[in-house]
Amino acid sequence: MKSLIGCLVLFASLLNFAHADDEHPGVVTDLLIRSGSDWTGSALPSYLAGAPQIAVMKFTIPPQTALPIHKHPAINAAYVVDGEITVVQEGGIQRSFKKGEVIIEMVDKWHHGINQGSVPVELVVFYATTNDLPLAVKKPNP
Repeated sequence: MKSLIGCLVLFASLLNFAHADDEHPGVVTDLLIRSGSDWTGSALPSYLAGAPQIAVMKFTIPPQTALPIHKHPAINAAYVVDGEITVVQEGGIQRSFKKGEVIIEMVDKWHHGINQGSVPVELVVFYATTNDLPLAVKKPNP
């Protein structure tokens, strides 16, 4: 049993590095991100109770376009397929993410994204949610 656990720990540690798959020539894995914090450095909340549901959405954001201010009730992460997006937390903290980077979104904090570039931004967003939750909640007008 101890050797099985040791093998599993060793296998898991190998997954943290980019490497070729010896059994499948040409296959390379690359861990893009693994974190318990969102992009601002705040800790992620616990997973939601209830039956889990995964949702995946593709966004295309035209140049010089800002998304509405919103928040997410569940953990999610976005992969930047193309372009560059700036994410702004209400209060002014902001960070830009470019093609090939991953954004671990904030949970239950108002924010929005802006495409300040000259090409569309393409994102694929993965949500770890439940059936009864919206993926995003827009901030009501005052």
